[in-house]
Amino acid sequence: MKTTKRILALFLACLAGLGLASCALAPEEAETTAAKTTAAETTTPETTGEGGTTAPETTAPETTVPATEAPEPEPIVLKIVSLNAQNADYDRSGEATIEDKYRKLGAAISAKSPDLVLLQECNTVASADGIRQKMTDASDYATVSGKNASTMVVYNTTVFDLMSQGCEKIGSAGDENGSKYDRYMVWARLRHKESGAQLVVVPVHVDYATTACKAQINIIVNYLKTNFPNIPFILGGDFNLEIGTISKTSLPTEGYLNARTSATEKVNGNSATFPEKGTVIDFIWYKSGLIYRAAATKYEVITDTLPTDHRPIYAELTLTRQ
Repeated sequence: MKTTKRILALFLACLAGLGLASCALAPEEAETTAAKTTAAETTTPETTGEGGTTAPETTAPETTVPATEAPEPEPIVLKIVSLNAQNADYDRSGEATIEDKYRKLGAAISAKSPDLVLLQECNTVASADGIRQKMTDASDYATVSGKNASTMVVYNTTVFDLMSQGCEKIGSAGDENGSKYDRYMVWARLRHKESGAQLVVVPVHVDYATTACKAQINIIVNYLKTNFPNIPFILGGDFNLEIGTISKTSLPTEGYLNARTSATEKVNGNSATFPEKGTVIDFIWYKSGLIYRAAATKYEVITDTLPTDHRPIYAELTLTRQ
Protein backbone atom coordinates (compact mmCIF):
# COMPACT_ATOMS: atom_id res chain seq x y z
CA MET A 1 0.00 0.00 0.00
CA LYS A 2 2.77 2.44 0.88
CA THR A 3 4.40 1.53 -2.38
CA THR A 4 1.21 2.38 -4.28
CA LYS A 5 0.93 5.85 -2.59
CA ARG A 6 4.60 6.53 -3.32
CA ILE A 7 4.08 5.69 -7.01
CA LEU A 8 0.98 7.97 -7.19
CA ALA A 9 2.87 10.90 -5.61
CA LEU A 10 5.71 10.53 -8.10
CA PHE A 11 3.19 10.48 -10.96
CA LEU A 12 1.55 13.73 -9.81
CA ALA A 13 4.94 15.36 -9.40
CA CYS A 14 5.80 14.47 -12.98
CA LEU A 15 2.56 16.02 -14.23
CA ALA A 16 3.32 19.26 -12.38
CA GLY A 17 6.79 19.33 -13.84
CA LEU A 18 5.31 19.09 -17.31
CA GLY A 19 3.10 22.17 -16.68
CA LEU A 20 -0.15 20.24 -16.57
CA ALA A 21 -1.00 21.01 -12.97
CA SER A 22 -3.43 23.73 -14.03
CA CYS A 23 -5.67 21.10 -15.46
CA ALA A 24 -6.48 20.22 -11.91
CA LEU A 25 -7.84 23.77 -11.21
CA ALA A 26 -11.51 24.61 -11.41
CA PRO A 27 -12.62 25.98 -14.86
CA GLU A 28 -13.29 29.56 -13.65
CA GLU A 29 -9.89 29.73 -11.93
CA ALA A 30 -8.18 28.54 -15.10
CA GLU A 31 -9.87 31.33 -17.22
CA THR A 32 -8.87 34.01 -14.72
CA THR A 33 -5.29 32.86 -14.71
CA ALA A 34 -5.19 32.73 -18.53
CA ALA A 35 -6.66 36.22 -18.77
CA LYS A 36 -4.04 37.60 -16.43
CA THR A 37 -1.29 35.93 -18.41
CA THR A 38 -2.60 37.33 -21.73
CA ALA A 39 -2.91 40.84 -20.32
CA ALA A 40 0.60 40.73 -19.00
CA GLU A 41 1.93 39.66 -22.39
CA THR A 42 0.03 42.24 -24.51
CA THR A 43 0.32 45.39 -22.38
CA THR A 44 3.86 46.70 -22.51
CA PRO A 45 4.47 50.19 -21.16
CA GLU A 46 6.40 52.58 -23.38
CA THR A 47 9.54 53.83 -21.70
CA THR A 48 10.82 57.38 -21.85
CA GLY A 49 14.40 58.37 -22.33
CA GLU A 50 14.85 59.10 -18.63
CA GLY A 51 13.63 55.83 -17.20
CA GLY A 52 10.03 56.90 -16.61
CA THR A 53 7.02 55.36 -18.24
CA THR A 54 4.24 56.72 -20.39
CA ALA A 55 0.83 55.37 -21.27
CA PRO A 56 0.91 52.23 -23.44
CA GLU A 57 0.54 52.68 -27.16
CA THR A 58 -2.84 52.03 -28.68
CA THR A 59 -3.77 50.85 -32.11
CA ALA A 60 -7.24 52.46 -32.00
CA PRO A 61 -8.07 54.49 -35.11
CA GLU A 62 -7.65 58.33 -35.08
CA THR A 63 -10.92 60.03 -34.18
CA THR A 64 -9.84 63.69 -34.53
CA VAL A 65 -9.52 65.05 -38.10
CA PRO A 66 -6.88 67.82 -38.32
CA ALA A 67 -8.37 71.21 -39.27
CA THR A 68 -7.52 72.26 -42.82
CA GLU A 69 -6.26 75.79 -43.51
CA ALA A 70 -8.38 78.03 -45.73
CA PRO A 71 -6.91 78.36 -49.22
CA GLU A 72 -5.02 81.55 -50.02
CA PRO A 73 -7.26 84.02 -51.90
CA GLU A 74 -6.39 84.55 -55.54
CA PRO A 75 -4.66 87.88 -56.35
CA ILE A 76 -6.88 90.61 -57.79
CA VAL A 77 -5.72 91.45 -61.34
CA LEU A 78 -6.40 95.00 -62.50
CA LYS A 79 -6.05 96.06 -66.14
CA ILE A 80 -5.34 99.77 -66.55
CA VAL A 81 -5.07 102.10 -69.54
CA SER A 82 -3.70 105.64 -69.19
CA LEU A 83 -4.16 108.05 -72.11
CA ASN A 84 -3.55 111.73 -72.82
CA ALA A 85 -6.29 112.44 -75.37
CA GLN A 86 -4.69 115.68 -76.66
CA ASN A 87 -7.49 118.15 -76.02
CA ALA A 88 -10.27 115.67 -76.64
CA ASP A 89 -12.95 118.32 -77.05
CA TYR A 90 -11.40 119.41 -80.35
CA ASP A 91 -9.19 117.68 -82.84
CA ARG A 92 -5.62 118.50 -83.82
CA SER A 93 -4.78 115.13 -85.30
CA GLY A 94 -6.32 115.49 -88.76
CA GLU A 95 -9.34 113.26 -88.19
CA ALA A 96 -12.39 114.16 -90.28
CA THR A 97 -14.61 114.57 -87.23
CA ILE A 98 -14.44 114.46 -83.45
CA GLU A 99 -16.55 111.31 -83.63
CA ASP A 100 -13.78 109.64 -85.66
CA LYS A 101 -11.26 110.59 -83.01
CA TYR A 102 -13.41 109.20 -80.22
CA ARG A 103 -14.06 106.03 -82.18
CA LYS A 104 -10.35 105.30 -82.71
CA LEU A 105 -9.43 106.09 -79.12
CA GLY A 106 -12.36 104.07 -77.79
CA ALA A 107 -11.37 101.08 -79.93
CA ALA A 108 -7.74 101.22 -78.73
CA ILE A 109 -8.85 101.34 -75.11
CA SER A 110 -11.41 98.54 -75.52
CA ALA A 111 -8.80 96.25 -77.08
CA LYS A 112 -7.32 95.88 -73.57
CA SER A 113 -10.68 95.19 -71.85
CA PRO A 114 -9.63 97.53 -69.03
CA ASP A 115 -10.99 97.72 -65.51
CA LEU A 116 -9.74 101.31 -65.20
CA VAL A 117 -9.06 104.08 -67.71
CA LEU A 118 -7.19 107.22 -66.65
CA LEU A 119 -7.79 110.04 -69.14
CA GLN A 120 -5.97 113.36 -69.43
CA GLU A 121 -6.66 116.46 -71.52
CA CYS A 122 -10.33 115.65 -71.86
CA ASN A 123 -11.17 119.28 -71.06
CA THR A 124 -14.88 118.55 -70.69
CA VAL A 125 -16.97 115.77 -69.21
CA ALA A 126 -18.75 115.51 -72.57
CA SER A 127 -15.51 114.69 -74.39
CA ALA A 128 -14.53 112.03 -71.84
CA ASP A 129 -17.98 110.55 -72.15
CA GLY A 130 -17.69 110.72 -75.93
CA ILE A 131 -14.65 108.43 -75.74
CA ARG A 132 -16.39 106.11 -73.28
CA GLN A 133 -19.44 105.80 -75.55
CA LYS A 134 -17.22 104.49 -78.35
CA MET A 135 -15.81 101.74 -76.18
CA THR A 136 -16.99 98.16 -76.49
CA ASP A 137 -19.54 97.43 -73.74
CA ALA A 138 -19.71 101.17 -73.05
CA SER A 139 -22.73 100.68 -70.78
CA ASP A 140 -20.52 98.76 -68.33
CA TYR A 141 -18.40 101.86 -67.71
CA ALA A 142 -18.95 105.10 -65.79
CA THR A 143 -16.93 108.31 -65.50
CA VAL A 144 -15.68 110.30 -62.50
CA SER A 145 -14.75 113.92 -63.12
CA GLY A 146 -14.54 117.27 -61.38
CA LYS A 147 -15.47 120.83 -62.13
CA ASN A 148 -12.87 122.55 -64.33
CA ALA A 149 -10.70 119.41 -64.31
CA SER A 150 -9.36 117.97 -67.54
CA THR A 151 -8.66 114.55 -66.05
CA MET A 152 -11.23 111.76 -65.74
CA VAL A 153 -11.53 108.26 -64.31
CA VAL A 154 -13.46 105.69 -66.33
CA TYR A 155 -14.16 102.53 -64.32
CA ASN A 156 -15.86 99.24 -65.06
CA THR A 157 -19.04 99.10 -63.00
CA THR A 158 -19.17 95.30 -63.19
CA VAL A 159 -15.82 95.22 -61.35
CA PHE A 160 -16.02 98.21 -58.99
CA ASP A 161 -18.44 100.14 -56.83
CA LEU A 162 -17.77 103.87 -56.46
CA MET A 163 -17.37 104.67 -52.75
CA SER A 164 -16.54 108.37 -52.98
CA GLN A 165 -14.97 110.91 -55.31
CA GLY A 166 -13.47 114.38 -55.22
CA CYS A 167 -11.61 117.11 -57.03
CA GLU A 168 -8.88 119.23 -55.45
CA LYS A 169 -7.04 122.21 -56.86
CA ILE A 170 -3.30 121.59 -56.84
CA GLY A 171 -1.98 124.62 -58.73
CA SER A 172 -3.00 128.10 -59.89
CA ALA A 173 -1.67 129.99 -62.89
CA GLY A 174 1.13 132.32 -61.75
CA ASP A 175 1.40 130.87 -58.24
CA GLU A 176 4.63 130.79 -56.18
CA ASN A 177 5.59 127.48 -57.83
CA GLY A 178 5.45 129.00 -61.33
CA SER A 179 2.37 127.08 -62.53
CA LYS A 180 1.40 127.95 -66.09
CA TYR A 181 -2.23 126.86 -65.74
CA ASP A 182 -4.77 126.04 -63.08
CA ARG A 183 -4.42 122.34 -62.25
CA TYR A 184 -6.78 119.93 -60.50
CA MET A 185 -6.59 116.44 -59.07
CA VAL A 186 -9.59 114.17 -59.57
CA TRP A 187 -9.75 111.07 -57.36
CA ALA A 188 -12.07 108.10 -57.05
CA ARG A 189 -12.26 105.69 -54.14
CA LEU A 190 -13.37 102.34 -55.52
CA ARG A 191 -14.40 99.05 -53.96
CA HIS A 192 -13.61 95.81 -55.75
CA LYS A 193 -16.94 93.95 -55.85
CA GLU A 194 -15.61 90.41 -55.57
CA SER A 195 -13.02 90.86 -52.84
CA GLY A 196 -14.13 94.00 -51.04
CA ALA A 197 -10.65 95.54 -51.48
CA GLN A 198 -10.61 99.33 -51.68
CA LEU A 199 -8.22 101.59 -53.55
CA VAL A 200 -7.91 105.22 -54.60
CA VAL A 201 -7.30 106.02 -58.27
CA VAL A 202 -5.95 109.34 -59.57
CA PRO A 203 -5.52 110.40 -63.22
CA VAL A 204 -2.56 112.78 -63.22
CA HIS A 205 -1.81 115.75 -65.48
CA VAL A 206 0.53 118.15 -63.72
CA ASP A 207 2.15 121.35 -64.99
CA TYR A 208 5.01 121.22 -67.47
CA ALA A 209 7.05 123.81 -65.55
CA THR A 210 9.46 121.62 -63.57
CA THR A 211 9.20 123.37 -60.19
CA ALA A 212 5.40 123.51 -60.40
CA CYS A 213 5.28 119.90 -61.57
CA LYS A 214 7.26 118.62 -58.57
CA ALA A 215 5.21 120.73 -56.17
CA GLN A 216 1.93 119.43 -57.58
CA ILE A 217 3.10 115.81 -57.33
CA ASN A 218 3.96 116.46 -53.68
CA ILE A 219 0.49 117.89 -53.06
CA ILE A 220 -1.14 114.80 -54.56
CA VAL A 221 1.02 112.38 -52.56
CA ASN A 222 0.48 114.23 -49.28
CA TYR A 223 -3.26 114.56 -49.84
CA LEU A 224 -3.63 110.81 -50.38
CA LYS A 225 -1.44 109.93 -47.41
CA THR A 226 -3.41 112.22 -45.12
CA ASN A 227 -6.92 111.35 -46.26
CA PHE A 228 -6.68 107.67 -47.24
CA PRO A 229 -4.21 105.87 -44.98
CA ASN A 230 -3.55 102.16 -45.40
CA ILE A 231 -5.22 101.51 -48.78
CA PRO A 232 -3.52 101.07 -52.18
CA PHE A 233 -3.10 104.00 -54.59
CA ILE A 234 -2.86 104.03 -58.38
CA LEU A 235 -1.65 107.20 -60.11
CA GLY A 236 -1.48 107.29 -63.89
CA GLY A 237 -1.06 109.90 -66.54
CA ASP A 238 1.06 112.67 -68.00
CA PHE A 239 3.60 113.64 -65.33
CA ASN A 240 5.58 115.99 -67.64
CA LEU A 241 8.84 114.74 -66.12
CA GLU A 242 11.28 112.17 -67.45
CA ILE A 243 12.38 109.25 -65.32
CA GLY A 244 15.59 110.87 -64.04
CA THR A 245 13.65 113.81 -62.62
CA ILE A 246 10.46 112.12 -61.46
CA SER A 247 12.56 109.64 -59.49
CA LYS A 248 13.65 112.55 -57.30
CA THR A 249 10.12 113.53 -56.32
CA SER A 250 8.14 112.33 -53.32
CA LEU A 251 6.72 109.37 -55.28
CA PRO A 252 9.57 106.91 -54.62
CA THR A 253 10.28 108.51 -51.24
CA GLU A 254 6.72 107.71 -50.12
CA GLY A 255 6.88 104.11 -51.32
CA TYR A 256 5.36 104.37 -54.80
CA LEU A 257 6.65 102.04 -57.51
CA ASN A 258 6.83 102.72 -61.23
CA ALA A 259 5.08 100.04 -63.32
CA ARG A 260 7.46 100.75 -66.21
CA THR A 261 10.49 99.62 -64.21
CA SER A 262 8.93 97.14 -61.77
CA ALA A 263 6.72 95.07 -64.11
CA THR A 264 7.87 91.51 -64.75
CA GLU A 265 6.73 91.64 -68.40
CA LYS A 266 7.29 94.59 -70.72
CA VAL A 267 6.08 95.31 -74.27
CA ASN A 268 7.64 98.26 -76.10
CA GLY A 269 8.84 99.25 -72.66
CA ASN A 270 11.49 101.72 -73.83
CA SER A 271 9.30 103.46 -76.40
CA ALA A 272 8.71 107.18 -76.05
CA THR A 273 5.31 108.06 -74.70
CA PHE A 274 5.59 111.59 -76.15
CA PRO A 275 6.94 110.85 -79.64
CA GLU A 276 7.19 114.50 -80.70
CA LYS A 277 10.16 114.95 -78.35
CA GLY A 278 11.13 111.30 -78.02
CA THR A 279 10.59 111.33 -74.26
CA VAL A 280 8.94 109.12 -71.66
CA ILE A 281 6.73 111.32 -69.49
CA ASP A 282 3.62 109.14 -69.07
CA PHE A 283 3.67 106.67 -66.18
CA ILE A 284 1.60 104.49 -63.89
CA TRP A 285 2.78 104.64 -60.28
CA TYR A 286 1.27 102.55 -57.51
CA LYS A 287 1.57 101.95 -53.78
CA SER A 288 0.61 99.02 -51.55
CA GLY A 289 -1.81 99.34 -48.65
CA LEU A 290 -1.79 97.83 -45.19
CA ILE A 291 -3.92 94.82 -46.16
CA TYR A 292 -3.27 94.51 -49.89
CA ARG A 293 0.15 94.46 -51.52
CA ALA A 294 0.32 95.85 -55.06
CA ALA A 295 2.67 94.58 -57.79
CA ALA A 296 3.04 95.26 -61.51
CA THR A 297 3.06 92.18 -63.74
CA LYS A 298 2.83 93.79 -67.17
CA TYR A 299 3.66 97.14 -68.75
CA GLU A 300 3.14 98.15 -72.35
CA VAL A 301 3.45 101.26 -74.50
CA ILE A 302 0.78 101.10 -77.22
CA THR A 303 2.61 102.22 -80.36
CA ASP A 304 -0.34 102.05 -82.79
CA THR A 305 -1.00 105.26 -84.70
CA LEU A 306 -3.78 107.07 -82.87
CA PRO A 307 -5.28 110.59 -82.99
CA THR A 308 -3.28 111.97 -80.07
CA ASP A 309 0.25 113.26 -79.53
CA HIS A 310 0.82 110.87 -76.62
CA ARG A 311 0.99 107.09 -76.71
CA PRO A 312 -1.32 105.23 -74.37
CA ILE A 313 0.24 103.02 -71.73
CA TYR A 314 -1.21 99.80 -70.39
CA ALA A 315 -0.39 98.02 -67.16
CA GLU A 316 -1.59 95.03 -65.23
CA LEU A 317 -1.36 95.25 -61.45
CA THR A 318 -2.16 92.62 -58.86
CA LEU A 319 -3.46 93.21 -55.36
CA THR A 320 -2.63 90.36 -52.99
CA ARG A 321 -3.95 90.11 -49.44
CA GLN A 322 -1.02 90.21 -47.02
